[in-house]
Amino acid sequence: MPKKKTTSPKEEEPAINIVDRRSALLEEDELNEISEQEERLPSYVEKLKKEAEEKDQKLKDYIAAYKEKTAEDDGFRKRLEKDNDVRLDQFKANLFSRLVPVLDNLNRAIQAASTNRDFDGLNQGVELVSKQFSRELKNNNVEIIDAKNRKFDPKTDEVFLTEETNDPEMDNMIVQELEPGYIFKEKLIKAAKVKVAHLKT
Repeated sequence: MPKKKTTSPKEEEPAINIVDRRSALLEEDELNEISEQEERLPSYVEKLKKEAEEKDQKLKDYIAAYKEKTAEDDGFRKRLEKDNDVRLDQFKANLFSRLVPVLDNLNRAIQAASTNRDFDGLNQGVELVSKQFSRELKNNNVEIIDAKNRKFDPKTDEVFLTEETNDPEMDNMIVQELEPGYIFKEKLIKAAKVKVAHLKT
């Protein structure tokens, strides 16, 4: 019979028991640093929160300032429109105050002609009214377009009639002014209605 092997107490495997004692081995400075980090984290969050609140307040201030500026601009625009309306009304009143006497003179001429059947007097009265009206236009920088002895200009003239010509030099020339045109400070009020010659082909 074989003999059983006997093991000595020395050959038995020792039981391993691991205990983590690192925290106990940390130096005091390291422990202080960890506690400082733990304390710093909430203060950093508070700082971010404070910065966010400040930026939010600045944004609200900018929005309020923008609304105030927009309201000022709207008020200024309304005042400007009102001032322009007042000036336009004053200009119209001034213009009509100059035109009303012309109408009064025309009505007087018509009344005199209908009462006395004096057509020569009516003719003289209408001529006076026409001169008065022309004078008012001239005094207010309204000028008559000179359409005599010149070529047709589409900027100031409107062709109403045409006639053929055999003369090449007369091609596109104004041969007759049918209705006068008017300009106010280089701005066309009414184009001159004209008769224009065209070269016969």
